[in-house]
Amino acid sequence: MDIGEWIYIISFFVIIITFSSIILMKFIIKPSWKKMRISTYFWFKSAKVKFKVFDSFASHSFLVSPKRQYEVVYRLETKEGEIHFELDNQLHISTDSRKEGSAIITFSRLQPIITFQGDKAKNGECSVKIYKKR
Repeated sequence: MDIGEWIYIISFFVIIITFSSIILMKFIIKPSWKKMRISTYFWFKSAKVKFKVFDSFASHSFLVSPKRQYEVVYRLETKEGEIHFELDNQLHISTDSRKEGSAIITFSRLQPIITFQGDKAKNGECSVKIYKKR
């Protein structure tokens, strides 16, 4: 093969890759960014999710001492849609407006997982804090 043919083949593939990247960005990645519009704040013993539109999920691991009692204080709020929150398969809470409360939980592992899930939820926030029970 001649050098001119190699240049033609390489430039052809570069053009194909560039156009496919533009199409991928325009039709797949950009709409998903618009859909997510959430801010997450995760710490060792607290988690907070603020959102304009939340139609997905967010999860986080806390750092706790196993076999100790903790008080879990939660606050869920949304204007539209529904929010679900699950903590280490022990505490399941869902609401379509506003819900606040607390529960006492004993964790069996070092890093329990918290999961927030939104179903067409708009304009709200979810927050959870864990306090060691004495």
